[in-house]
Amino acid sequence: MSLISNQLIPWQKKFGRNNLPWQGTKNPYFIWVSEIMLQQTQVKTVLPYYQKFMKAFPDIKTLALANENEVMKLWSGLGYYARARNLHESAKIIHNKFKGEFPSKFIDLISLPGIGRSSAGAICSFAYNQKTPILDGNVKRVFTRIYGIKDWAGILSVEKALWGLAEENLPESKFGKYNQALMDLGATLCKKKEPHCSKCPLNKTCKSFLYKWTNVIPAPKPKKEKLIQVSYFYIFQYKTKFLFIKKPKKGIWGGLWSFLEFKKELNIEKWVSDNFEVKNFKLLRDGIMTTAFTHYKLQMNYQHFELKGSNIKISLPGSIWQDKDQIQKGAYPAPIKKLVKELLVN
Repeated sequence: MSLISNQLIPWQKKFGRNNLPWQGTKNPYFIWVSEIMLQQTQVKTVLPYYQKFMKAFPDIKTLALANENEVMKLWSGLGYYARARNLHESAKIIHNKFKGEFPSKFIDLISLPGIGRSSAGAICSFAYNQKTPILDGNVKRVFTRIYGIKDWAGILSVEKALWGLAEENLPESKFGKYNQALMDLGATLCKKKEPHCSKCPLNKTCKSFLYKWTNVIPAPKPKKEKLIQVSYFYIFQYKTKFLFIKKPKKGIWGGLWSFLEFKKELNIEKWVSDNFEVKNFKLLRDGIMTTAFTHYKLQMNYQHFELKGSNIKISLPGSIWQDKDQIQKGAYPAPIKKLVKELLVN
């Protein structure tokens, strides 16, 4: 074993996270779903989503044959929705191409949508005890601190060097336990802010601890001013139902249901007369709501209209009327659910 694994594996057994629902199993499906959910998302956030998701889709076949809307509904609020679409698409590939057997080869795993090098390495080591490295955000932080790397880990040359260190530090056995220990160390002790260095099993050899660099390592991502994008949302309500349209698979909130959205403000009277058969409509309220994404902020200028008439007809393909009581449980983006709550309270 390497020096790092000699210290980490016993530490993890005693102090690591050992009671999570996807642990204590060699089932690659359970491990895969957890790995995808945990990408850029904290464990405490993932837990309730994971439990509901696995209850609905307990195996590859169930997920592969599921309706996309059901998959997106259970992912709603977890964010980064491309993960859910890729998970669903990969399940179909495994069901059809691999005859329902979860791939055990790294090269096959990395060919699936949404599975990168680190996720494939985690699945191979946890499910099959293969000698594969991992390099998620927690592990990057551990290695940059141990080796005193002051450059941002997102730089291509730095990331390449970190992969080299991940390979070099692999032990000769217990690969899954070692990788779990690395993840746990980053998540529980080697935190971004205020790390618990005194409790760390690697503090005697960690350059950042020895030279007091923990406040500057890891280096932050170079700041860019977030761009603000502006969209106009038109909310139509008929009695207790709201009008929604399905978002394209590519782009924000892909595959979810949202209010009608346009990049330019509409001539609303003409648009309504072109698309609805209604007696009349009135503006109930308007406002602005802002939501943040990884690379930009979205300014949502919205107008909420009530439609009047005994029989509302609409000529918008792919649209649905949804009762207000069903929205919070459905496949809708979290900001849209929040906006609906505000509209119903006011």
